[in-house]
Amino acid sequence: MNINESTGNQAVLITGGRAPAALELARQLSALGHTVYAADSLANPLIRFSNCISRFYKLPSPRENEQAFVARIKEIVQAHHIELLVPTCEEIYYISQIKNSIAGCKVFTDDPEKLIMLHNKWAFIGLVGAAGLHAPETILLQSQNDLELLHNASSDAKWVLKPVYSRFASYTRVYEARELPPALFLSKEYPWVAQQFVKGREYCTYAIAQQGKVYAYTDYEVDFTAGMGASIYFKPCGHPELLKWVQAFVHHIGFTGQIAFDFIIDEGGEINPLECNPRATSGLHLFCEKDKIDQALWDADAGMIIPSEAKPKMISSAMLYYGIKQRKSLRGFGHWLVSMASGKDVIFQWKDPKPFLAQGYVMFDLWRKARKARKTIKAFSTHDIEWNG
Repeated sequence: MNINESTGNQAVLITGGRAPAALELARQLSALGHTVYAADSLANPLIRFSNCISRFYKLPSPRENEQAFVARIKEIVQAHHIELLVPTCEEIYYISQIKNSIAGCKVFTDDPEKLIMLHNKWAFIGLVGAAGLHAPETILLQSQNDLELLHNASSDAKWVLKPVYSRFASYTRVYEARELPPALFLSKEYPWVAQQFVKGREYCTYAIAQQGKVYAYTDYEVDFTAGMGASIYFKPCGHPELLKWVQAFVHHIGFTGQIAFDFIIDEGGEINPLECNPRATSGLHLFCEKDKIDQALWDADAGMIIPSEAKPKMISSAMLYYGIKQRKSLRGFGHWLVSMASGKDVIFQWKDPKPFLAQGYVMFDLWRKARKARKTIKAFSTHDIEWNG
């Protein structure tokens, strides 16, 4: 398919249907006239209950049986004459390896080598430096001795420690150099990074790019999160300096696909990139049907799309569980109340209510299977698709 053609009605396959962002993308593409299919290696992801998809497919786990996963993807593409395949979660690292072997279908992702460098928290900082952009000091930790070298009883330095491959701030901890180093499982096969602690405001960006040019962009300040993990409240900021940074980096690496970054802007206004997710993220929720985001996926001659609505979006169930606990003062509780009143839930839609109604069942199913596997729900929710090098 020529990406410069009018998008028309195209057959689209979205994988990673467990993510609310995947449901968002499916709803928008369906509303724009496209025929949407969905697939996931979880049996009951949110997207399965949506009336915006024509059919849902259960996939083998790519982490446990990559060959079967790849074969099933190719079968679905052939059966429905899929013209666009959009991975949204970490299955992207497996799908990218076969993107050039799926005839007649545009796979919206960059090459696997580039994706893995962006996913790797140490390699990503190296790419930032090569692009001539500032990044906080970051040190690779491959042994306990590497970590112990950071210890300095007379220093006020702080470091953020996290595995090179991780997600949702899993295992992230703040280490003060004057403290005794914690005992971590560190090796060349399982490295961590120590990143200079930066005080400031946290932001997230999301973009769609083709061949080094940004065609859709949004950003939001981090306010409410699921513990130390992902944001659950999304209010667009329109920060011009962040847009310039993203455009410069995307151009430097010639990126194609969906790409998201976490930043801290310090008290002096310096932009500090922390990590990158070269896939779909919650920034998708800030776009709506009238933004016609499909043009950014197909038409490489389209102008840049930014969200036309300024209304905040939120995952209301997470705001009720996590958000209220993060605002313990009276003033903070008031801020939470105002945020709840002004935000729009990203799951609920009058014309597509089943995903919202199914949330309890989806969570119970995850809990039941996680308990059987002796994992937390958060760990189990990505275990089958994770790429950890």
